[in-house]
Amino acid sequence: MQVQDSADTAATEFDLRDYLRVLKRRKVPIVLVTGFVIVIALCVSYVQTPVYSATAQVLLQNNSTDFLFNSTGAVQADPARAVQDEILVIKSEPVRAAVKQRIGSSPPISASPVGQTNAINVSAESTDPAQAATVANTYVNAYIEYRRTQVVNDTLAAAEQIQNKIADLQKQIDAAPGGAQKDALVQAQSLFKQKRDELQVGSAIRTGEAQLVTSASAPTSPVRPTPARNGMIAAVAGLLLGVGIAFLLDYLDDSVKNKEDLSEATGGLPVIGLIPVVSEWRAQDEAQVVSVAAPKSPAAEAYRTLRTAIQFIGLEHPTTILQVTSAGPQEGKSTTLANLAIALARAGQEVVVVCCDLRRPRIHDFFELDNSVGFTSVLLGKVSLTGAVQKVPSQARVSLLASGPLPPNPSELLSSRRTVEVLGLLRAEYDMVLIDSPPVLPVTDALVLSGLVDATVVVSVANGTTRKEAARTIELLRQVDAPLIGSVLNGVRSDSSYGYDYDYQYYQYEQSPKAPLGKRKPFARADDGAKPLPAEKK
Repeated sequence: MQVQDSADTAATEFDLRDYLRVLKRRKVPIVLVTGFVIVIALCVSYVQTPVYSATAQVLLQNNSTDFLFNSTGAVQADPARAVQDEILVIKSEPVRAAVKQRIGSSPPISASPVGQTNAINVSAESTDPAQAATVANTYVNAYIEYRRTQVVNDTLAAAEQIQNKIADLQKQIDAAPGGAQKDALVQAQSLFKQKRDELQVGSAIRTGEAQLVTSASAPTSPVRPTPARNGMIAAVAGLLLGVGIAFLLDYLDDSVKNKEDLSEATGGLPVIGLIPVVSEWRAQDEAQVVSVAAPKSPAAEAYRTLRTAIQFIGLEHPTTILQVTSAGPQEGKSTTLANLAIALARAGQEVVVVCCDLRRPRIHDFFELDNSVGFTSVLLGKVSLTGAVQKVPSQARVSLLASGPLPPNPSELLSSRRTVEVLGLLRAEYDMVLIDSPPVLPVTDALVLSGLVDATVVVSVANGTTRKEAARTIELLRQVDAPLIGSVLNGVRSDSSYGYDYDYQYYQYEQSPKAPLGKRKPFARADDGAKPLPAEKK
């Protein structure tokens, strides 16, 4: 049970980390959506016409809840119900008619009880503060006048009924013989006369069933709009909307984002390299070898880690000819190959980089070498292999066999016997032959070359290569029995999940990575076989 609970806790923490990564990765749309909602709310608030509210308070008199005589003489004694009934009276047609007669209109108002008391708040709204106060006060005054008139009328009606009863008793007294019966009628008549007198006195001193407690005054600030409150509400709503959109975008985004995504998309193919983003490399169209420009940077360390992984794989599967390809263009295969060549050479191996991308060659740009003579020149017998291979300046043990002139039939040329012979000669001459091949999905060149190499590495780029593209690439390579040994993920950011954090930067760039390779100070090392630079002398 403890093991199961630990697993559940770990899974929960992993899910939480995934959610946090999504929020960090999609922070731009979250901020934009939140800001947009706030701006819209504030704009709407400022263009709206201010509305003011004024409130007058009226108090129901206690005697209105003690006894309220109606036309039948019944008595009502429910305070809570009386308050609700009076609210209906305030909004009734007679009161509205009286208000309209006084101010020319009867705008709608709101009335509500004040807690558990007999007081009622009467509120009116208007774009004019003074008008709002006038409407509230007029409603209260009209209601008080209406209730006063109604109470007096009810009292007079009750008195009239009692007077009629007294008259009936008088007739009975006149017709009755003397004695006890007549005395009883006289006594009953006396009681009714006493009640009549009480009603007459009450009607004279009672001013009505309600009285004004607080009259409405013109408000100084509007009740709406309230930009500050609207802005806060918009911020919360915008944030929730932005987070929702962020998760929706992440759900719809099919791109590979981290090591787990790539491993899953490639059917469990080992991820042997995770290359972080080189933030200083702004112009991605300019070739750059970070292992030379910044040999102590996190990216250079990542390429050395990739080199070590390939060397360990070579212990069980001897690898001399290594093919580097990708699903599509602009995924960093040439960059990976160039830096891997530097890393291998600095480990003491003789490396030759062969450009077999006979459609869009680029590897020569990374080493600033000529592309007019190269692999196709050797295949066509125009130059010897020795004459076509170029030494990379300032980089011991690194050579380049450029692509040479581009042929009209790359796939046929790569599948020829002459290609096998050239690769065989390179295998015998160098410790490691790195082949830069075209992407797998657009053309078949990489599939042709995969049958001539010892190992194939597939390069993908985070947030660029889709899962579908990665899966299809591996599927095509496995169909031709390509010797796949692993994949490399480029452009990994610190918010992605991978083995360790490349942000652990205890190294600093020693020069601008934008400087051309030929114009940089070479970072040759003593173990490279090259003469150490003064900066690197112990």
